[in-house]
Amino acid sequence: MKRKNKQGRKLSPLSPEVEAFVREAEENAQSLSKNPAPLIQRLRSLSPGDQENFFFHLLTEGGEPSLLLVEAMRGRGENLDVALAASLGRWVSPRAAALLHVMASTAPPKALAKTIRKAIFRLQSKGLPVEEVGDASPAVFHTPQPATPEGFLSSIDGRGSRMVWLTKPRLPQGLVAVHALISDLEGLVDFSGFETTRKRFQEYLNQFRGQALWEIVGADPEYCHGLIVEASAINQEKGQSLSQEFLQWQPALGPSPSLPLKPLIYQTFSEEEAKSRLDLLERSASLFKLHSFQFWFLDEKELQKYIVQVREAAGSRLVLTPLQQESRLTDIYRQAIQELFDESGRLRYRRRLEEMAYFLWKKGEENAAQACLAAAVRMEEGSGILAPHPFLLELVRRSITALLEEEKKKEKEPTLIVGP
Repeated sequence: MKRKNKQGRKLSPLSPEVEAFVREAEENAQSLSKNPAPLIQRLRSLSPGDQENFFFHLLTEGGEPSLLLVEAMRGRGENLDVALAASLGRWVSPRAAALLHVMASTAPPKALAKTIRKAIFRLQSKGLPVEEVGDASPAVFHTPQPATPEGFLSSIDGRGSRMVWLTKPRLPQGLVAVHALISDLEGLVDFSGFETTRKRFQEYLNQFRGQALWEIVGADPEYCHGLIVEASAINQEKGQSLSQEFLQWQPALGPSPSLPLKPLIYQTFSEEEAKSRLDLLERSASLFKLHSFQFWFLDEKELQKYIVQVREAAGSRLVLTPLQQESRLTDIYRQAIQELFDESGRLRYRRRLEEMAYFLWKKGEENAAQACLAAAVRMEEGSGILAPHPFLLELVRRSITALLEEEKKKEKEPTLIVGP
């Protein structure tokens, strides 16, 4: 059955399930605006077309509370933002144009930027005067507003290091921008600050994106500030003095967030549900196929004992079946997990995976993010003798395999030394 919106236009037909979902969201828009996570969780299970229709009906029928709910859901995943942008292209309203420009101002990923441009063109073709993305500001004068803080995070490497960017407004105009290299082992490794403008900072960040191996996502600026403070606390615990540049720029960042931080991923997914998904835990071993985990390896010095055992197993004179050989290797890997990952080590890897779960979710890789979180919340449970942790098992296996393959390559390299 087709419904009509408040202006009398016909809306796309909805399935009974989606129609009931829209009605429920409309009726509870005010409370859901404060905590949209449960709604977002259900929305992800819909097809892209149903997601678009959901937003469109909410925008055109729900009134002001529903518009505030849509705003609260924006920025919670690339796939949902793409559906929202597409729905805005169908809503012939100045508010649709305004929201599209807000979405375009946050340096969106390519797929989202393309959808925003298409939506703007669609509104223009329907007679709505909409500026192209990147056009100059309209002639109407507005009192300049202080820039809003922004935060950005890189992925984490296999040794627990990542980069953090944070901007804060500087009155009367301009920004203070800081860039930090942090490590969960070494603390605040490097720090720099500078004054800039929003445009120049975006140019700087885009240039970095084009040159660096690490990918970058947006994050809550207060959380980014907290990560820098958290790293500086590690230096202080080690009795190391903080850099003069950090001390110089620290007051410009404002009051320090309280510690400990709660990882951002828990604003979207619940720890209880992640613990209950054993299927996602088993899938966590496949995370190493992603570019974000490509360089996650254990340190060679830590693995020397187990590399010797693997060599001995391979050179054994006993005739073993392939199944027996695999079982022997798995025993070695299990021993490595027990001995290398004590309680503090597992806590460290839990936090790394929680941070990476948020990073993957922000990139729109929701299934990988859920598998990553499932691996994180199960990190501290027992020694795993009977059922080793799938992520740690694969981490040990691929690290040892990589080192053995590197040894073989070196053995095959030609030598320039000529014998007698």
